[in-house]
Amino acid sequence: MAQKPCGMHVEDIKAALRQQYGSLVSISQQLGLNPNGISATLSRPGYSVKTERRIAQLLGMKPHELFPDRFHVDGSPISFVVDRKPTRRIPAGLRQNGAAA
Repeated sequence: MAQKPCGMHVEDIKAALRQQYGSLVSISQQLGLNPNGISATLSRPGYSVKTERRIAQLLGMKPHELFPDRFHVDGSPISFVVDRKPTRRIPAGLRQNGAAA
């Protein structure tokens, strides 16, 4: 059975950021982000890879150490995009005006 990668828990990351730099809103604003940019990035994997890297840098860590479920060891982000390519063509009888809906 594969072992789940362990990084810091989101709440531990928030606490470390607050201890070193103040509120998450002020950190976001200092980085030129939306006021909830740090919170959104922490709560939604893949929301902003750039901000995930900046958070890791602020804490003196590498992105794959802080977010092992979001980054490969080489530093490249893990894709969270779902491939929605259809597996079959839509029958012409179900198309409106001969074009897919």
